Amino acid sequence: MPAARPQSSAHRRWVLGAVGVLLALALAEGLLRGAFMLRLRYFTPPNCGVRPELLGRLVWAYSRDRPSPTGSQESGLVWDAHRGYRLAPGLQQQEMHGGLVSSNSRGIRGIREYALPKPAGVTRIVALGDSFTFGDGVADDATWPAQLESKLPGVEVANLGAPAYAHDQMYFALHDDGLALQPDAVVLGFYASDKWRDELTFYCAEKPRFSPTPGGWEIENQPIPKPWDVYDRYRRLPLVYGLPRVLLEAAVQPTLTDSSGDERATEILQRIRQLTESTGARFLIVNLPDHPEGPPETHGFFYEYCTRTGAECVDPSPGFRATAGTDDPAVLRARYQRPNDIHYSPAGYAVVAEALRRYLTEHPLAAATRHEPG
Repeated sequence: MPAARPQSSAHRRWVLGAVGVLLALALAEGLLRGAFMLRLRYFTPPNCGVRPELLGRLVWAYSRDRPSPTGSQESGLVWDAHRGYRLAPGLQQQEMHGGLVSSNSRGIRGIREYALPKPAGVTRIVALGDSFTFGDGVADDATWPAQLESKLPGVEVANLGAPAYAHDQMYFALHDDGLALQPDAVVLGFYASDKWRDELTFYCAEKPRFSPTPGGWEIENQPIPKPWDVYDRYRRLPLVYGLPRVLLEAAVQPTLTDSSGDERATEILQRIRQLTESTGARFLIVNLPDHPEGPPETHGFFYEYCTRTGAECVDPSPGFRATAGTDDPAVLRARYQRPNDIHYSPAGYAVVAEALRRYLTEHPLAAATRHEPG
């Protein structure tokens, strides 16, 4: 019996040491969670575009209540397995981002229902894009798709834009919903920052990503995890593990440059174009500059892509100054942008719609020759 005492004492020290480590980890976890939540309470960074993506997911999970597992969200958006989220169907003047939003039974902005099959003699355009196409902060009839429809008698324009969409999400909006509308043309609203969103699997929420592999381009993060599952996962993730991992990812992540996302954006835009043209419809891109008060640009991805691929491209930039009759940046901002916002006012969207109207008047749409995508 006396010979067993050293072993018993060593075992006791090992147990006490393990308990001490566990208590230290628990204390550290509690302190980290308290500090993280306190930080978010008094300074909440936007989770949209936060890098590393793990930090964006943690900010998202810790700065909101748990999403409803019914699939309905008060934000007016619902979960989508391909895109991450989409506009909820059947909205009736719901407040979203400072504007009142309605949607039809298909989750398309506005109250118009689109007959299928498309009636003879109807010309139909599908609009793809992010919040600049969706029309953050303005009424349903003030978005550029709605104003374009009002300028083209006999033409229907279905707005499939959604806040914070990247090009990959626009691709699936067209694939899943847009082609079913039998469009004669697809117009993509190009906002330069969207190509940076293409680089991510989390931007405001979970999203897909096209990525190059030795076997070709593949789609990551699909099906998109449900938001309530993402919330539970990252609220349960120990911060004593998560925050050091955030620092490691921050140290190795590439720096964003003007050319970041060019390769992915080119690939996705070509896929959207091919998908559109495979049904006999035309594909157009309209530039949506975030500084309508500035002089028209002649360089950047939009211009390079249009020149390189020969795509049909419309740039409304000159129209902002021409319509206002002034070069004064303050006057242009006040006229074309919402107060304290980068998004356009109804007058700004009117310039975009007019540029498209002029282009389509000069290059009229013909009824698409219907055939199934290849």
